[in-house]
Amino acid sequence: MEDIFQWCKEGNALQVRVWLDEPEHDMNQG
Repeated sequence: MEDIFQWCKEGNALQVRVWLDEPEHDMNQG
């Protein structure tokens, strides 16, 4: 699994945005 927290620490906003764009990763969903 991708390490989204590592991306956040590295400031990889674009990668985080792409990752969150995927419905199965949306933290706002139930």
